[in-house]
Amino acid sequence: MKTRLISSAVGVAIALTVFWLHNTLVLPLVLSAVICIILFELARAVGGHKFGLAMTGVMAYGALMPLLEYGKCTADPQKLSGWFELSSSELFGHLQSGLLTICSLMLFLQFLFHHGKYRVEQLAFMGGAMYFVPWSITKLIDLNYFGDGTHGLFYLVLALCGAWIADSGAYFCGVALGKRKLCPNISPKKTVEGFIGGIISNAVIFLGIFWVYAAMRHVPFGFIDGVLAALLGVICAPISVVGDLVFSVIKREKGIKDYGRIMPGHGGLTDRFDSVLFVVPLFYVFVHFFTIL
Repeated sequence: MKTRLISSAVGVAIALTVFWLHNTLVLPLVLSAVICIILFELARAVGGHKFGLAMTGVMAYGALMPLLEYGKCTADPQKLSGWFELSSSELFGHLQSGLLTICSLMLFLQFLFHHGKYRVEQLAFMGGAMYFVPWSITKLIDLNYFGDGTHGLFYLVLALCGAWIADSGAYFCGVALGKRKLCPNISPKKTVEGFIGGIISNAVIFLGIFWVYAAMRHVPFGFIDGVLAALLGVICAPISVVGDLVFSVIKREKGIKDYGRIMPGHGGLTDRFDSVLFVVPLFYVFVHFFTIL
């Protein structure tokens, strides 16, 4: 327990530092590190970390995507002079597409050169992870600069916490009321009562957080805003469970307890971010379709 608490304290300290410097290069650099660690843990789970060319492509894409997304969000929207008939942000978008093409080619070249050892299952899994993990995590940068950036930090923090709040609510409800197993073959500790409790608690907490934030910032927050805030909490809770179960299935199939040991007492970063990877994109889509603040 002591080790677990120390790891949590270190993680919180790093997170607070990043939040304090969220409008600087610190945010994309830290996200690059998070993405690369997750990608390495996932590649190692399927034995793909032993293949240098493929891993170079995966890690390069994971490391550079947040930096390019940061450039796209902060670039001057004016058209570039000279040969380019596009804006700076459009240029960064094209660079992202080019990077994906090159890094994907590296995976396929690895498969071509070592098809007897580098299996198609590894190619498919690593390619999917290479695209999905950076795509999901870099949505945090987009949320940070959402609109005019006034509420960017709030959205950034809440998107991250959305999964963890639901997980905590489900845990406590499950301990107090849990009787029926939700997915006994995948996650024996999860219960139906905990699942429902997590949804309800997430809705209530989201409503409270939005209301308090709006009051502190003197932002109008009406009945419809409250309904949307609660609805966002309701949607994030089951999606976080889906993320947790998906990565639990992968661990069970590969016969591993944790994805890593970078966080003593917690496992790897993938074990902590499995729900976040699914919640963040959904959060991003929701706030773009529905204006709460």
